[in-house]
Amino acid sequence: MGRPKGSPNKLTKEIKEKLSYVVKDALDSLDVKTMSKIERLKLIQIGVQYIVPRLRQIEEVIDEPVRQFQIEVIDSLGKVKKN
Repeated sequence: MGRPKGSPNKLTKEIKEKLSYVVKDALDSLDVKTMSKIERLKLIQIGVQYIVPRLRQIEEVIDEPVRQFQIEVIDSLGKVKKN
């Protein structure tokens, strides 16, 4: 039996926290001023993927022509004979 629905996954949380510390330490050790323009652009390109949410592809919806229909009401009680 797995964990109850809605409860946090402890292993995933622990891994995310450790990765966060590793990334933070790596970023703190970088001296952006000594980087070339290409290196800075590459750093921005990689970092933006994790900061800015990705846009989903939007499907073009083509308007369909309006369909006309007719409703016919059949009165079945009118055909019943009264005693």
